[in-house]
Amino acid sequence: MNLLRVCAAVIAVLLAGCAGHAQVTGHIAGRLVSEGGRQPGQRPMPGTVAFTAAGHHQVTVRVGNSGIFSVELPPGSYQVFGPCSRPVPVTVTANHTTHVNVICIIPVSSPPSA
Repeated sequence: MNLLRVCAAVIAVLLAGCAGHAQVTGHIAGRLVSEGGRQPGQRPMPGTVAFTAAGHHQVTVRVGNSGIFSVELPPGSYQVFGPCSRPVPVTVTANHTTHVNVICIIPVSSPPSA
């Protein structure tokens, strides 16, 4: 066997070993929005979105003024929540993008009393 074939075989074995250790993830893309209050419709908002799942550390993502967020997570069932939202269940699937909206409900405030 010549040296070139030996080197090629060693490289192939190393690459196969590295591929076996790659962590498989899924992708969550979404928006953090507010709804209610004195303005109609949903409006993007900044804040923090958190992802929790049994057996995984909590992951938090800072969201800018656009309200858009994105995160890679291991496959599994997660609860997603924002600063004033109820938890939203979401399933992360390997090599797939899941879309979710996290909605903060703003109560309509009462007019000031006279």
